[in-house]
Amino acid sequence: MTDIRTRGFKTKAELDEHLADIEKAAEAEGAVLPRVNQSAEELETAELARLQADLTSLRRRVALLREQAKTAISTRAQSADGRANQRLANYPWLKLAGIVAVTLLVAARSRSLPSSGMTVMPLAFLRSR
Repeated sequence: MTDIRTRGFKTKAELDEHLADIEKAAEAEGAVLPRVNQSAEELETAELARLQADLTSLRRRVALLREQAKTAISTRAQSADGRANQRLANYPWLKLAGIVAVTLLVAARSRSLPSSGMTVMPLAFLRSR
């Protein structure tokens, strides 16, 4: 049976010499590679830090936009409620009747829609009551 680990070498000494050469070459590369990897790692670390800073900045902007939208919506709702109170000051029940009528119209319209995944659950809640 042939020992495939030593194929191509006539003696064990030649194999040992070849393996020693490979180890020396690997050690030489190992001495050079950490410096290259270290600078690449430093670049990746700097890039990661920059991306994290960008992400933090984007999160702050989104939070600010949400707060502005919330403020704008509440301001519009308050102004609409204020105008409705001014117009219907003597008839507050009329405002409630209008809200109920709109709700009933939306419910009737949504019941006539074909049942799909988006409308099945809300319609189930409307029909159960």
